[in-house]
Amino acid sequence: MSNVYDMSGKKKVIFTEDPKTNITYKEIMKIIIEHATEDGCHRIFCDGGVNMCPSDVFESEKIDKKKEEDNCEYKSIGCAKCWTNAVESLRKV
Repeated sequence: MSNVYDMSGKKKVIFTEDPKTNITYKEIMKIIIEHATEDGCHRIFCDGGVNMCPSDVFESEKIDKKKEEDNCEYKSIGCAKCWTNAVESLRKV
């Protein structure tokens, strides 16, 4: 179990599941950079991107926003479940 705080340090998100696959942070960032839109990359690196959902970063053809919203656990911030699903689907491409 991991505790993660947002940029303000106030909101705590608790992950109760371990990732299903071994993937390094470097691999995750490489996948994100390869598949993100230019605007998505700009928002991640210039605006922090902490609260962004995968559908905000990737093209709509790559991430189904409706499916993402149906599976999202936190609704107000990008959750680990959404990002794990997105990275796994993009990793297979």
